[in-house]
Amino acid sequence: MRKKNKSIGTKVLCMLLLAAMLLGMSACSGTEPTTTTQAADSESGEVKLAEEQVLNLRLDDLSLIDVNDVRNANEFMVLTAVQEGLFRTFSDENGTDVTEYAGCTSYDVSEDGLTYTFHLREESKWSDGEPVTAQNYVDSWMRLIDPELAFSYAFLATGIQGADAYYNGEGSAEDVAIEYIDDLTFSCTLTAPDAAFIKKVGMVCFYPIRKDLIDAANASGGNWTNDYTLHVYNGPFYIADRVLENSMTLKKNESYWNADNVTLTQINMRVVDESSTQAQLMESQQLDVLTLRDLEYVDQWQPLVDNGTFVHVSTTAPSVTYLVVDQHPAGEGGPSGLMLNEKCRLAMSLAVDRVEYNELFYNGLNTVAYSLIPYGITVGDLDYRELNEEPLAQYTDKCSDTEYLQSLFKEGMEEAGFTGELSDVTLTVFTYSPDVLTNNILEWYKQQFESKLGVKVSVEIYPDVSTWKEARDQYEYDFYTMGWNGDFNDPMTFMELFVTGNGYAKFMGGFSDSEYDALCEQAASTQDDQERLELFAQAEQLLLEKGGVIPLYFSSEQVYYQSYVTGLSMPMFGAELELSRVQILEH
Repeated sequence: MRKKNKSIGTKVLCMLLLAAMLLGMSACSGTEPTTTTQAADSESGEVKLAEEQVLNLRLDDLSLIDVNDVRNANEFMVLTAVQEGLFRTFSDENGTDVTEYAGCTSYDVSEDGLTYTFHLREESKWSDGEPVTAQNYVDSWMRLIDPELAFSYAFLATGIQGADAYYNGEGSAEDVAIEYIDDLTFSCTLTAPDAAFIKKVGMVCFYPIRKDLIDAANASGGNWTNDYTLHVYNGPFYIADRVLENSMTLKKNESYWNADNVTLTQINMRVVDESSTQAQLMESQQLDVLTLRDLEYVDQWQPLVDNGTFVHVSTTAPSVTYLVVDQHPAGEGGPSGLMLNEKCRLAMSLAVDRVEYNELFYNGLNTVAYSLIPYGITVGDLDYRELNEEPLAQYTDKCSDTEYLQSLFKEGMEEAGFTGELSDVTLTVFTYSPDVLTNNILEWYKQQFESKLGVKVSVEIYPDVSTWKEARDQYEYDFYTMGWNGDFNDPMTFMELFVTGNGYAKFMGGFSDSEYDALCEQAASTQDDQERLELFAQAEQLLLEKGGVIPLYFSSEQVYYQSYVTGLSMPMFGAELELSRVQILEH
């Protein structure tokens, strides 16, 4: 997910910052996966490919390359390119997600809907020539729920019998119902039927691993989390070189089972932070694909689209960007001491002029968000957003009502035991290594809250991500920008982020409410789509009216690529860019 975790200054949370991403199982059509060996379409046999099959991309540097520990959108994209799980998701010519068999060739489900048996592809190999076996998957799934490792996405596997008890220290690994059958077959058994289970297990965190190499790295003191030289790869590409905070080079993996249909020989990725520099590199063909952050280029580049230099694709992402508010009890309400109070949080949420935000910073191309769940998410065949009004939409008239907003915030102050005036309150927002756009957004937050709530806002800038994370983990913020790109096509992919004890809850401000938890639990267990829809609606309204999160906008991504690039996939659920079928045309 296009897990697009977005934190201002942290592109990717999705964590952390700009969204997960999950290999959704035919998210739009709901059909079974297929198997294909067809290479990227290139119009006709007369089209000539360039002699050099090299793709150049911009990189948000990765925090890690451990599939079980994956968190951010940039990690999802790279790890999907160099590793492979049970399924692989592409987008077709209509932009619809199509999920195909990859590491497996089929799977069976028992009549009671509890036991899944996966049949693996015999020809799948690692880049060192070793076969990919069922034990590699069993090892991965068990490692994902290892309580000592506490991986953020462990919650996706806790529906497996024995997994939740094991992860919570109340059971043993031997009681987890994940079973090796033979080298090409393994199974797992759930505690209850889960219509989204296949969508979940296509995700990067369920990819197979080489436990022998992990054990060797740990024994020798190696950095398995981030040292690419310790890893082997079973995907279309492998990491050939990496310079931290600078660049990464991927090369074609000749051991990949479908290598004959992978045309690219190399992918060059480099860190480029400033939007203006990114634009210059696109215009000079030093970058081949770019997702715009500075949307002023949408108008500026229209002539290049019209004359065929660039291809422009506007995609609707299952993504929401929001303000995280510190509700951790250990944080004691953030530096202001007020963020544990729901009236203070709600006043902040209502004060944000989302329409102005979208117009000022995104040329109005995103969709303002008065809810957590984006448009296009379904419950079975029911469109969630079409059937449920956005909870905060009823409060739009309060955005400019400073008397009401200040009165509400003041009530919260009094409930929190704060005896001073509004002007005595300082709210702290923070980021790291911001670009021009980020700085402008932070100043806008300052203006919004100071003018409407009568408080002060302090903008704290950290020099790098490590110091920012340290400050975050020490609760040295009142709020910051974050986002999430859905892992699979169901409201639960957003709602579960705020369930008490969820692996990502600590990054989402630590909202905790027993009624909300109960509603989500009921929605997870029932098989009735209408009932699930209503339960999610109740939970979403509770979360937003308590100021548990402050939604800002639903993303519409503006992707540009050179006209000589073909076969590029941009699935709604899956890697932001699926690269295995890309070809470079002669130009």
